[in-house]
Amino acid sequence: MGANAQTSVPTFTAGEVLTAANMNISARTGVPVFADSTARDAAFGGAGEKVLAEGQLAYIEASNVVQYYDGAVWATVGPSTSITGTTATVATSQTTTSVTFTDLATSGPAVTVTTGTSVLVFVSAFMENTNEQVQCDFAISGATTRSASSTTALLLRNNAGQGRVRATVVNLMTVTAGSNTFTMKYSVNAGTGTFVDRTITVVPL
Repeated sequence: MGANAQTSVPTFTAGEVLTAANMNISARTGVPVFADSTARDAAFGGAGEKVLAEGQLAYIEASNVVQYYDGAVWATVGPSTSITGTTATVATSQTTTSVTFTDLATSGPAVTVTTGTSVLVFVSAFMENTNEQVQCDFAISGATTRSASSTTALLLRNNAGQGRVRATVVNLMTVTAGSNTFTMKYSVNAGTGTFVDRTITVVPL
């Protein structure tokens, strides 16, 4: 922890004698400084501590960001951290005849990401089927519960001959903040769908 880091946000009572240490906590920065989000969350609501409420500010050393509490979750003020994604791939060619979204012989790919309330989800695959429709999408579990859906799926519809495509679809999703697992799922409307080089990437915003 740095020199300004603290483990509590104290509250004082009428008539209480304040020590130099008490005064230095607020005098150092004016914004409470914590080593990480775990220390931040533990600093409010305990005996002699301030109750966490909307408008509270905090600086997090681990990520070098200033955050504010909006009454439900912590959000970042700045500076912005680099946008990074978490990716998983299953390269093996596998098939399904399921007309509802399902796993293949090797399930996934899947990634688990700690998110805020918005994410970008990239789904990519090489897909093929004969004269039929084939699609892949993703389910979410953890803080958020969501089933795979044709409304957001990567889809190939072929009406004459062998249909093949290598493509990517991107969806901006609203999720519940916390640990979320994103798992690719697959379906056809008939026939046998083949999937190769399946990749999912999730970018928290």
